This record gives sequence, structure tokens and C-alpha cells, in this order.
Amino acid sequence: MAIRKFWSVYNTVWWWEWQKCKYPSRLDTYGWWCSHDCSYCYAKALLNFRWLWDPIHPKPIESKEWYKAIAKIPKGQITRLWGMTDCFQPIEKIYKRTYNMIKAFNHLRKWYLIVTKSDLVATDEYIEILDKELAHIQITITWTDDKQVSTYEKAVPVSRRIKAIEKLQALWYDVQIRLSPYIIPYVDTNIINNIKCDKIIVEFLRVNHWIKKWFDIDYSEYTLKEWGYKHLPLEKKKEYLSKIKIKQISICEDVQEHYDYWKENTNYNKDDCCNLRK
Repeated sequence: MAIRKFWSVYNTVWWWEWQKCKYPSRLDTYGWWCSHDCSYCYAKALLNFRWLWDPIHPKPIESKEWYKAIAKIPKGQITRLWGMTDCFQPIEKIYKRTYNMIKAFNHLRKWYLIVTKSDLVATDEYIEILDKELAHIQITITWTDDKQVSTYEKAVPVSRRIKAIEKLQALWYDVQIRLSPYIIPYVDTNIINNIKCDKIIVEFLRVNHWIKKWFDIDYSEYTLKEWGYKHLPLEKKKEYLSKIKIKQISICEDVQEHYDYWKENTNYNKDDCCNLRK
């Protein structure tokens, strides 16, 4: 069966996420196809059985589609340049869709949140156009071992992502470590805690049938079921989170009870779990 075209370049998260996420709108410059093809990816799990996932042939979105979408975004709203795919996957080096999208956001003076597993965002070419008043950047760390991580995702080595985070921090961008998914024992928290960055956002793995099929790890601790996914219990999350020593910590959370707990007891900014600088 042929891969179907996604139905919109500009989307908003599902209604149950709307109550939690202050930045529910997203733009994907390369449709719903991502060459990183991460084994644990919730988007891959969501789209694969609908024949909407193609990691081999990601396709750039026509500029007129996303520029029209940006023009309609209300002033003061932050839009995620990431939703189902990575806007800085390798194809960006050829088509520059994200580069041109950032320039459009700058021209229209609208805020944007970049979430990526690439170090491309920290190259001089992109730093030249990233507007410190408008840009917010989260660079995702998964495994802390470069060789091990390559068996589960096709993004650049984690060591390069760490260098990108530290470069952007040194230049005073609003940058965060995004520890997502955070899975013990695959993360060396000493490495995480020694990254020269002021802020971290943590997201625990959520598991369904598709992720179990692709991602071979021990799931015995994932005993809580909600919205079709299995999660770690709150006490286990708290135990793992205690190993993270970065002061400005935030939790990206699906489970409502857990979200309420983090908001009141953990999140650096109670009014914004992404803890973006305004």
C-alpha cells in the first residue's frame, strides 16, 4: 500500500493534551515522515499502522503551505517546529525548509519552539538567523552512549547534541536539555548533570503494542495503564528523577495525576511545564 499524504502542515495536539500544554500548535516541515526512525517514537507508533510513516523518503512541504499557516498564527503564541517529525533531520541540509520557516517567523515577529535530535540547529548558518527574542530550543538526549543509541535511532551521536546544547547556552539562547525518553539504566546521569546548561525538561517513556514490537527493553516496571499506553508508576518516576541535579527541571507528562504532582512539587515554573523564557 502506498504511503498516504498527511492532511495538514499545521496541527494542534489532542484535546486531553490541550489542558496541559501551553504550546499546543505545531508545524512539521517534512510532513509525517522522519528519517531518524526512532524505535521508541510515539509518532511512529501512531502513524505506522495508518500507512503514514516513511523514514526512507521524507518529503519537504511546499513553502506556500507553511507560510500561509504562519501568517494565521496569533501574535504572542509559541508554535512548535516539531510535532510528528524532526524539522532538522538530514534532508534539511538539502531543502532548507526549516531554515526558511525560521526566517518567516522572524519576519512576522512570532515565537517558535524548536525540538530536535540534531546539532544542525547550532551550526553557524542557523545561529546567524535564530532570533534570541523569538527562538526557544530543546535538544533531545536519549542514551548517553553514542554506540548504543545508534541501535535505536538514526539521529546524530548524543555527544554532538551535547556540544550543540552547550554552544547555544554559551551564546545565551533559551536552550534546554530534553531528556526524552528518560530510561534507566540507559542514561548516565553524571553525564547529564555535567552538561553546561541551565535547564532540563524530562519525559518518561510511554509504551504501547507497537513500541514493544520495535523497542527491546525490560518493560516489567511499566505497570500503569492510561489512554492506551503503559507508564511507570509515579513513585518509580520520582526515584529516577531524583538522580537529575539540574536546578531548573520540568516534566513533560501525559498521566493527569502525575502531571498535577509535578506541577505542584517539581516544575521550576508552575505555570509553564516547558519553562520557556519570555
